[in-house]
Amino acid sequence: MKAMFGRFLCGLLGGGVIAATFHTPQAAALSEDELLIKFAEVPVFVVADSSGGYVTSVVDLPNDGMGNVSLLRVFFTEDDVLSFVEQVREEEPRFNQGGSVGVIDLASVHRLAQEEREVPLKLIFIPEAEELEAARALDSNFGGTTSSSLVPLFALQDAAGNYLPLSIGDDSEESIFSMFFSKQDADSVLSSIQASNPNMSQVNVGVVSLADLSGNILGSDNEAFERIRFLPDSDVINHIQSLDLQ
Repeated sequence: MKAMFGRFLCGLLGGGVIAATFHTPQAAALSEDELLIKFAEVPVFVVADSSGGYVTSVVDLPNDGMGNVSLLRVFFTEDDVLSFVEQVREEEPRFNQGGSVGVIDLASVHRLAQEEREVPLKLIFIPEAEELEAARALDSNFGGTTSSSLVPLFALQDAAGNYLPLSIGDDSEESIFSMFFSKQDADSVLSSIQASNPNMSQVNVGVVSLADLSGNILGSDNEAFERIRFLPDSDVINHIQSLDLQ
């Protein structure tokens, strides 16, 4: 898990050869399974019980037409899930002896929600407040009606608002479209590019929601989507790498 989540991001932020390119990469359009493979690189946090199972709450949400659903809250930082656990413990004393942090990947929680069960599982994504604030500073209309529409992804874009592929290493044909979960990480890569290439002064950081990008990937035959890479917050990666995870 450590290597899968950390290897690529550490290389990108750690001083490797990075260059912005303007060509359109050639690749195949993504299926849902291929999108989930990309999601597998993104660690998320959930509340777990003493047996390692995921803690959910059964509710009947208004206006969704689903009846009772089991809510699984999905967090992008450990601090946020710990704060939630403390809040629940204050409100529900019976929960005081239980509840811990579980680490899973974004693909796995999506697959859990797709499983058939008596009470359907619904994912509730809890974006990091600082990242949501940064997204709304870039786009005052950022957000939507679903929880995943509140999860921001930051990307380098040109003056026209087109996402900018990055070439990693000396082979300019090997380019990716980086989608950062951290605005600070995106700013760091942008600064590195502009320091080495003053002609990139018009490049900036834009924002798109996880929901919108996922919908575009699954609903479009744009071949460039194959080169998208989801990059977790480097602070989260560093923390996970410090844990004794197998």
